[in-house]
Amino acid sequence: MFIPQNLYYTENHLWLRKVGLYDFCIGITDFAQKEIGEINLIELDLEAGTIVKSASWGSVYGINSTFPLIAPCECKITAVNAILSTKPSHVNTDPYNNWFLSISTYLSASEFLTYEDYKRFVK
Repeated sequence: MFIPQNLYYTENHLWLRKVGLYDFCIGITDFAQKEIGEINLIELDLEAGTIVKSASWGSVYGINSTFPLIAPCECKITAVNAILSTKPSHVNTDPYNNWFLSISTYLSASEFLTYEDYKRFVK
């Protein structure tokens, strides 16, 4: 299992890449994609343009299981990776470069798990 040191994580197996002071890209971790198996559908529920902390914002469907996407914080959606709607299995080959959303939030990165924290969490 690969866990990049330069990202932040959640207990719901999401990774966050800081791209601005309060901006992040979000995707699922290598751990999550292995649990899901080959991904055949990513369904996002983003009609509001904002997500409330702990709310479901979609699901990832694979051959082994369905994985709910749970918001790590209250945030505004700034972009959606449209490629994943036609090629969801790209997440299996490179989960850390195939992001789902770009978000803006008022929280700092210290609110999320570090590499060390997440590594302990998944063991």
